[in-house]
Formats: sequence, C-alpha cells, structure tokens
Amino acid sequence: MLGMEASVRIEQLRLREALVLLDQALASKPRNEMKDRLLINKARALEFLGHYEEAIETLQQMAPDLGKGDPRLNWLRRFTWMANLGHLERYGEAEEKLPELQALTARLGNALDGVRVRWLAGRIAAGLGRRQESLETLSQVREEFASRGIAYDTAQANLELAVLYLEAGQNAAVKALARQMAPIFRAQGVHQGALAALQLFRDAAEREALTLDLARRLAAYLQRARYNPELRFEA
Repeated sequence: MLGMEASVRIEQLRLREALVLLDQALASKPRNEMKDRLLINKARALEFLGHYEEAIETLQQMAPDLGKGDPRLNWLRRFTWMANLGHLERYGEAEEKLPELQALTARLGNALDGVRVRWLAGRIAAGLGRRQESLETLSQVREEFASRGIAYDTAQANLELAVLYLEAGQNAAVKALARQMAPIFRAQGVHQGALAALQLFRDAAEREALTLDLARRLAAYLQRARYNPELRFEA
C-alpha cells in the first residue's frame, strides 16, 4: 500500500512525499520483485528532483539477475539508468549501455518506448559531438512526438534541435522550428511557466535574436520544469 501511495504521489509531482513513503516501504524488507519496483520508483523520484547520482546509486541496489524475471522492469531500470547518465553528461558510459537497451526495446515491441530510446540515442550523439547524427535522430523523434500529440516532449525536442542548429549556424532552421510551435500552445499538459519560456524562444527566433546560450538555458529549464511546474525561467 505504501508503494501504491508513493506511485500516486509521483504522478502528482509530490516527490519528496513519495520518497518518504518509498523509504518506509523499503524498510519493511519486501520480497525481491516488490523491492525492485520500489527502487525503480525511488530512482524516478530522485531523477525528477535532479538527484541524478543518487538515482543511479538506487538502481545499483536492484537484483543483478533482474533480466531473468520481469522484462518490463528490466527495461525501466536500464532506461532510467541511461537517462540519469545523460543528465550527468556521462555520454560515453551511456553509449556503452545503449545496444542492450535497444535490443530489449525491440523484444518488448512497444513503439513509444522505441521513440524514447531513440531520443536517448540522439542526446548521446549530441553529447559526443556527432551533430549530424543527432540532428537526424532528434528530428525523427520530434516528428513522432508531434504526430502522437505529446506536446511537452515535442517542445523539449524542438529546443534540443534548436541548440544543434545554432551550433551549426543554421538560423533559418531555428526560425522554422519556432513557427511549428503553435500546436504546443494549444495543447493541454504544458504549464504556464513552460509556455512562457517557449514564447520567449519563439519570439527570439523570429527576431533572429536567439543566442546559443539562451537556447541551452531554455532547453535545460524545460527539462527541469517538467517535474516542477512552479519553476520559472530566469532570462
């Protein structure tokens, strides 16, 4: 019951409350599979709070033979681990783990999981300086999110693409991205702070006043603000 309540708190973004409940549940010494599920949720809550090292340390406490049990739980562990490596800019380590995650994703056959893994791959390529590969991958991912109506992820991918285009000096491409933002402003699930940041991005791109520093800060803000709707961008 504590684990179920913690899951609800995570969805409500009451993350610190969720961590208290998860620690209480883990203290009761649950059986292996339940313990692993609690640890996955604890790692997610820590990630959403920006505690990336702690999230990885939590994942390391999971059963080493998890792959023989629940494939979905194994996928969540691998994906969450790689996402946190990306947050920490440990792209080389993340790339080493990518083939196993891709193979498991293919076996499970969930299309949206596949999109999210490609998103990770695009971010890794960007972090390792493979700009063209990253542009191609993130462009495909952005289109997938847009076609599925996943507004926040579409906006995040747009900003990550804008950073890459600005690095390459392709200002016209940045302006084109900004002009594709209209559906995001009409979508539900994008809070006011994020919408204000996206409006700033669109206005600056239209005026050709968007700098690489501003684009990077907007992309970083949007990632943090996803799990903290009260956060506001400081221009």
